[in-house]
Amino acid sequence: MSSRSKDIVFLLGAGASAEAGIPTAAEMIGRIERLVNEEEEWKPYRQLYHHVKSAIYYAAGIRGQFDSQEVNYNIETLVNTLYELERNEEHPLYPFIATWNSRFTSLAGADFAKVKGFRRLILKALKRWMCPDDASKGDYYRGLITLQKELNFPLPVFSLNYDLCIERLAENDVGIETGFGGYGPRHVWDWERFDEPGPNPMPQIVLYKLHGSINWKRDAQTKELYSVEQVESIDAEQMEIIFGRDFKLEAADPYLFYAYEFRRYSLAARLIVAVGYGFSDLHINKMLSQALRADANRRLLIVCNCPADSTEERRNEIANLLDVKQDDMLIVLPGGAKEFLETVSAEGLKKHIPENPDDPF
Repeated sequence: MSSRSKDIVFLLGAGASAEAGIPTAAEMIGRIERLVNEEEEWKPYRQLYHHVKSAIYYAAGIRGQFDSQEVNYNIETLVNTLYELERNEEHPLYPFIATWNSRFTSLAGADFAKVKGFRRLILKALKRWMCPDDASKGDYYRGLITLQKELNFPLPVFSLNYDLCIERLAENDVGIETGFGGYGPRHVWDWERFDEPGPNPMPQIVLYKLHGSINWKRDAQTKELYSVEQVESIDAEQMEIIFGRDFKLEAADPYLFYAYEFRRYSLAARLIVAVGYGFSDLHINKMLSQALRADANRRLLIVCNCPADSTEERRNEIANLLDVKQDDMLIVLPGGAKEFLETVSAEGLKKHIPENPDDPF
């Protein structure tokens, strides 16, 4: 089978970087719980954390979700909840709230200052977690370059991660289009760099970071976005990463553009490869559902770090989430991202794409 540009699209979730030493969103919760119990800087926030976590689970229970696996509780949920609480009187729902929970008010401090302090502490920790000491653990991402050379066209990669695992591949003379012509404020993000036919020479990977990146910085005056080589200069509070539904489609570049591009590519692809994605992002799920409903021959290949004997159960769970009725549209491969990326090949992916009578002979 021949393959064309845009036939194969990659979607990377947090699980794709787990074996590179970067914790997943759920694993970060475990670290936070250890910190609030053991570290002096974090202990003043322990009761506040327990209260907020309990409230999130209580809200899920009201919706009839009592199984802990049904509750979408991770670092994104936590940070977004803290942000909403921190807004206090600025929140549009504030006039409709007769009174805050009295215990929460005492834990939050004057003007909810402890909520802001806790959120900032989490973001500082998140920034550290995104920068593992041994970057070479992420070398398995080079499998994307090997695959691209076999396909012989730029590989579109949509990532929900903030880390720099893919960008580090550029250190080995690999062309990666990120929307920036270089580092620093003289090289602001430009959507036209993603426009075909693209820069010359053509990049091996075209990278769309849907939720931002730890090395992005926005000019305070112009609001223009640029990238930096060293993340130390970026204040944790000002990191260009987004949490929660309210931020995913904001008008500021590049988030809305990236969401549109993912929709466009998913509707054109014949095979969408999801690596390490947990299917907890409602926006992404809706676009995947739309893409699968639009073409009965489109396939979603899911690399899932689950036991081989549970792939059918996992496939059914994802089918329910995406409201997919056609059994063969979802393919679940057990195993981690490292194993998959180190062995992936063009022929191996093409075998999952149904024959199309319109293919050239």
